[in-house]
Amino acid sequence: MRVRGGLALLLVAAVSPRSHADDSITVDKRWPGLPAFQALSLEDQITDHLTELGNLVGSHVDVLSHDMIGLHVNGRANRARLRLGGGNDRYLTFRLDSDWLFAEGKARVNAHVELGLHGHMLDLQLPAMDVIPDSYHGQQLVQVNVPLLERHF
Repeated sequence: MRVRGGLALLLVAAVSPRSHADDSITVDKRWPGLPAFQALSLEDQITDHLTELGNLVGSHVDVLSHDMIGLHVNGRANRARLRLGGGNDRYLTFRLDSDWLFAEGKARVNAHVELGLHGHMLDLQLPAMDVIPDSYHGQQLVQVNVPLLERHF
C-alpha cells in the first residue's frame, strides 16, 4: 500500500503544472531553430550515385571493348549517350552515335550512323525516334516510333 501511495504522489507531482516563471521562456528560446540544410536532397544524391554507377560501367565497357562500346549517363538531365562500332578504315567500319533523352515514360533517340567500306564513308543522320516500353499478352517489348515526315520550324 505504501509503495502505491508513494508512486501516486510522485506521479501527481510530475504531472502538476509548473510555476509561472517557466512559462515566460518562449519555445524559440528553449529549442532554437536548426541551421538551414545545405546538402543535396536525397533525390539528388540517389540520382548522382546512379549516374556515377552508369558512367563507371560505361568506362569499363570502353576499356574492355577497345572503343567498340561507349556509355555516358547524366542522371540529372535524364540523358545518356551510347556509342557502338569500330573497324578498320581500309576494310569495313561501322559506328553508331546516339543521344537519349528519357521523359514522360519514353526515350527520345537521336542517332548518327557512319558506315565505311574500303575508305568510302557514308554518313546517315537518322530521324529522331521514340522508344516506348510496352507489353503484348504478357510479353515485354519495346515499341519504336519513327516519323515518316518531320517538319522543322
